[in-house]
Amino acid sequence: MKSAPEHGRTMHMRYPPVDGFWTWDIKRDRVYGDANLSDYFGFTLDEFSHGASLERCMQSIDQDDRSRVRLAIRKAVERRSGFREVYRVRSEKMGLRKILAVGQCYADEAGEAALYPGWFIDLTNDAAGEEQALREIHNHVGRAKDIARSIGHDLVSYLLDNIEEEVEQRLGPRLRRRRSS
Repeated sequence: MKSAPEHGRTMHMRYPPVDGFWTWDIKRDRVYGDANLSDYFGFTLDEFSHGASLERCMQSIDQDDRSRVRLAIRKAVERRSGFREVYRVRSEKMGLRKILAVGQCYADEAGEAALYPGWFIDLTNDAAGEEQALREIHNHVGRAKDIARSIGHDLVSYLLDNIEEEVEQRLGPRLRRRRSS
């Protein structure tokens, strides 16, 4: 089984340091996790040490992400394959957090899905940084578009208008909220 990235490794690291681990015993429908997983999903450490049902864990996933995550889990189990999803979880202790969850479904000797270990990292701060970067891009593109128009470069203005629209779509309601305040 391939291990998660080590904390000290910097060269060729695919993911930042891991924030938590779990193992899902598929046949018994028991998810076991560490203290961080407990905090992020709103469980006590005792609950995860004895195992919680997958459905109980799903209740901590944001409603807007839940069906997509269920589908991805189902596909990983059916195919005995990997899982990689970004979604939001909510707990009283951690609030709303954006995480990247990575897992792998393993089969037993009969070929049936049996174990599904995985890990997650918290992307919440990265998401805030991405929003700030998109806002800066939006401002710069808007200025560049104004300059292009003022010097009569209609094609450049048109292209910058398309870029501005793409950034606005990525910012979505966050842009409208900022404009109205």
